[in-house]
Amino acid sequence: MNKPVKLLIAFSLIIIVILMFFVSKVVFDPKNNSEEATDTTKVSKESSYLKDTDKIYRVKEYKAKKKQDLIFDLSFIGTSKGYDTWYGADTYLEKENQYGLFYGEDKILAYPVEEGKKWSVGPFDFTIVSVNETVKTAAGTFENAVKVKTTEADSKEYSLTYYEKGVGQILKESVDESNKKTIRYELLEIK
Repeated sequence: MNKPVKLLIAFSLIIIVILMFFVSKVVFDPKNNSEEATDTTKVSKESSYLKDTDKIYRVKEYKAKKKQDLIFDLSFIGTSKGYDTWYGADTYLEKENQYGLFYGEDKILAYPVEEGKKWSVGPFDFTIVSVNETVKTAAGTFENAVKVKTTEADSKEYSLTYYEKGVGQILKESVDESNKKTIRYELLEIK
């Protein structure tokens, strides 16, 4: 075999190894939820943490740095590529399947819901702290809410988010490194 053919074969093998490495990172990386997000398995209504698309959710978000309350309604505006599209202060996509509840491709609640369950999305680590919290918001008292703690690598900041079946996110409190609340998201009313 002549030298140019050997070089071409060696170069091709290097390219194949590099491609295999990147493909394996995308497919097998446990922090990559995009494959799970494409699953189309339906979750029963009794087990669902999705918002009810027939309802409007009034929400209050407080940002301590800006010292302001933002009150807005979240309204369902349609379905796109398997995602429920909600409009409020922002537009976001919500989906649920056998793997969990997703905002876009990010898994925000892992299924089956079990105390102590852990998963990661990029630099963020999630843990289900409790599955039977009682949470009071202006919208009412929610029993058996799921409490999820989110942390980021190398940071003391964290957030606690609460979800209720058939309602979705009902409360979220973010805390900075000095243990001061920085953001509070609260469900005010379901119409």
